[in-house]
Amino acid sequence: MKRFITAILLMTSLTYGWAGSRKNSEPVEPFDRGIGKSTSVFVPKGTVAAGVNFSYRTFELGQNVDDPGFSMLFNLVNGLKGSLYTFGLAPHLSYFVADNLSIGARFDYDRTSADIGNAALSISEDMGFGIADYHMLKNTFSGSLTMRYYMAIANSKRFAIFAEARATGAYGESKTWNVQDSEKFGTYQVIRQGALAIVPGISIFAQDNVAVEVAIGILGINYSRTDQQVHTPVKIEESYMQNSGANFKINPLSIEIGTSFYFYTGPHSKRARKHGSI
Repeated sequence: MKRFITAILLMTSLTYGWAGSRKNSEPVEPFDRGIGKSTSVFVPKGTVAAGVNFSYRTFELGQNVDDPGFSMLFNLVNGLKGSLYTFGLAPHLSYFVADNLSIGARFDYDRTSADIGNAALSISEDMGFGIADYHMLKNTFSGSLTMRYYMAIANSKRFAIFAEARATGAYGESKTWNVQDSEKFGTYQVIRQGALAIVPGISIFAQDNVAVEVAIGILGINYSRTDQQVHTPVKIEESYMQNSGANFKINPLSIEIGTSFYFYTGPHSKRARKHGSI
């Protein structure tokens, strides 16, 4: 029995030794996924791209004559009368410094307005509160420097995914006010923000020069400071709030849908084709 075990151990050691010597003697190619080796040109160098994203939304609650008001959350909130609208406009311009790679600029304007004529919150039969004649207005302006890279899907000329890096600075003003007994008082805020973010998306060319693009933001490094003034019938109080952080996750509230126009210049322009430059 001892001889049998000794023979097995000897054969095992010889086998591993032979495999190790063979492994050391044969060259091994490094593993490579081939990412970045695609030669497909989705958007050529020298192209100018321009487009705009637009959004508009309105809400109307209990605006009919003699309307008792709208109810929500199983009548927890009732008697709602008011309106809300949001408006957003974001033009952008970029230039392709290399095939599939562009740098550019983007400007965003967002406006939100809300007017609540009446709203009541009923927690129980003996507990509740309400607000009336409440108004809010907020305007935000932001500018971004962008860098975007496209990668064609299966070497397609129509479909591609992209990743865009944005460095953004924003300035905004917000005010909320209420009127009671013919006196107006409320809160005024000045908002300053800065952010570095990654925005992936997909681009689909409907025509040679027109593409529909869908993008969704991934929260990156951000900083925000809000300076506040509270106006009361007696005095004015000042305070501020600031926050910062880094958080890379999908933000479903930042979905963008827009249209972009691509203008080919240089050897890829229609004039160059007409005169036989290419």
